[in-house]
Amino acid sequence: MSKKNWFKRHKILSSILGFFLLLILIGMLNGVNDAVENDMKYSGYSRNGLVTVNSNLLVPQDSEIDRIWKINDITFITINETGFIEGAERKINKVKSLESSHVIARAYRFNSVEKANQFYTQEKEKINIRGVEEWGLGSNCFGIEKDVVLSGYAKCFCLRNNIVFYIESVSNSYNYASDGKEFMNIMIKKV
Repeated sequence: MSKKNWFKRHKILSSILGFFLLLILIGMLNGVNDAVENDMKYSGYSRNGLVTVNSNLLVPQDSEIDRIWKINDITFITINETGFIEGAERKINKVKSLESSHVIARAYRFNSVEKANQFYTQEKEKINIRGVEEWGLGSNCFGIEKDVVLSGYAKCFCLRNNIVFYIESVSNSYNYASDGKEFMNIMIKKV
């Protein structure tokens, strides 16, 4: 008489094992779907090396911001600079216990990489009197951080293609720089 195979002898254990393998497979497929969706989400943002999407889509969106933040509407901004096409700004605030933070996020879109670079260099020089430093967000991301007792201030500009991103973060806690970096990361990942 032949011995039954292991799976037939252990039907319950085999069923549980099969169920867990199915869950793992579904989770892996879901992760791949999310990655493909994120790639597709921003793939239409550039053409010929220039970002063509409106800047209001480049500032942090409601779905990208934690619920503890109060999110103001996106407003369009204008500046008098050669090559400037359009820009958008969003103010984001948080009050928690005895802490409060205020962040301003902006995206400026130019008609060429050269014009964006000129604006970026000019703005960086304006804040350089306090000593800019690299923010660890990749190349062409410089800003200032200033501590004052239990509060702080941070300001940063990042250049990506024909887009200049700007963050200003003020807080009465030590989160001022990390809040600004968090929102800058959201923006620069889009281009």
